[in-house]
Amino acid sequence: MRLTVTGLLNGCLLLALGGCAGAAMEGANMAKDEVVYENNIEAARAGQVEAQYRVGEALCCSLGDRKGFYDTRAATDWLCRAAAQGHAPASRKLGRIYSGEVVDGVRVMRRVAERVSGRPQDRALSYAWLSVAAGQGDAEAGAEAQTLWGDLDEAERARAGGLTAGGRSLPCRWDEAFPG
Repeated sequence: MRLTVTGLLNGCLLLALGGCAGAAMEGANMAKDEVVYENNIEAARAGQVEAQYRVGEALCCSLGDRKGFYDTRAATDWLCRAAAQGHAPASRKLGRIYSGEVVDGVRVMRRVAERVSGRPQDRALSYAWLSVAAGQGDAEAGAEAQTLWGDLDEAERARAGGLTAGGRSLPCRWDEAFPG
């Protein structure tokens, strides 16, 4: 295959347009998340479990320290409130957050940024939260926990077993999972 100037320019144009489309899609996703937040925050503050979950989902998740609308610490606060009331999707989301896999859906730019920035993870805690979600009736969380278990090393398995045994409360909020 012969590289031509026209072919090179067309390739650059496609990459540039793809970047613009990605930015536009991320902007639309952020606008949607802001609307979800505004539509649910009062009910969440009043203790409504589904609203707490929706607010946590909308705020999830910042890449590194809080920048702009997304805020991992606030997201985990709301998700913890919902999980404490037995809300399986909130428990599953906590498991995903602590695994380091927080970006859902078609969010290409955020996925790339997440990979580049690196994200703290605690796979044993992730397993524990996915197990909680499975116990609350989320079959997909159970499958995710099983897959994750196969990826844990011996020390992580021992810690995960300790976290899931004995009815202790799990670290939930971001600052509990990653103090300091």
